[in-house]
Amino acid sequence: MNHSVARLSIGFTPLSNIIIPPFSSKVSKTLFIRMFNVVGRETAEGLLSGKPAFKPLILTPVYWVSEKRFMFKVDGSEDLSKPLILLKNAKYRFYATFIGRSGELFSLIQSLDSNLRLELFNGEVLIGDIGVEVKSFESFGLKCQGGFIRMEFKMPVLISFPKSWIKVDRRIPVRHSLFPIPSFMVHGLAEHWNNYAPEGLKIPNVAKLRAYSNYSLVEQDYHIKPVTAVYDEKRRPRGFMGWTLYEHRRLNKSLDEYLLKLLDYANYVGVGRSRSIGFGVVEVKPYVETQP
Repeated sequence: MNHSVARLSIGFTPLSNIIIPPFSSKVSKTLFIRMFNVVGRETAEGLLSGKPAFKPLILTPVYWVSEKRFMFKVDGSEDLSKPLILLKNAKYRFYATFIGRSGELFSLIQSLDSNLRLELFNGEVLIGDIGVEVKSFESFGLKCQGGFIRMEFKMPVLISFPKSWIKVDRRIPVRHSLFPIPSFMVHGLAEHWNNYAPEGLKIPNVAKLRAYSNYSLVEQDYHIKPVTAVYDEKRRPRGFMGWTLYEHRRLNKSLDEYLLKLLDYANYVGVGRSRSIGFGVVEVKPYVETQP
């Protein structure tokens, strides 16, 4: 049976002020697991356990609805010494994307329930609305016939230079790029896609596609800044945030079809490293200039 992709939007409201870790995807993970535990399902912990190369569950950090931003601390910011707090009665949400066989996904989704009251650290939250979107791999494909494509990087993106491209000592430390080079993003997306896509939809030549992406996606404008996230007491991953506007050149019909599938896929699984814990959240969409 082929896999499908389910994306949940889970809203919640704190019933008191709650101090949370500096990188709020730990909140999302805690709530997601407890939502399943309440209904007697251990599936969430199973999806998060172990160390598969491409985890089937991706959780975003907490999104503060009124402020329109994800919650995490940035190293060097003025409020670094202040705790991160969920405010009483404020509206928050997080997103969970998981990949599995269609029947299993629908069974899991149907077991979830809103209006749950769950413990969270030193307080409680009330789970509110739960939105669900399910897509088959056949349905992916950004609706773009040339023109421009805009990528907005809503969380720090950690894109590494792939060691597999050259013969290099595996002990050499990871080297991150602070700019969204298309081939780097496409490389990771293609590997993730090929791990789950049906046989007939797998990308046959990843190297060719990633090289093509550098010529098909040409930067026209950008606002990118380096960001050092505070993940915990020791770890400070450095990536980038912002947006890039690409001119989309349709140079090869077959390769372009694969490229547009991956760009749409990125909206659900993110880009770069450590996506399962909330890095690399991105919004990719065609860009249409509006006349004043």
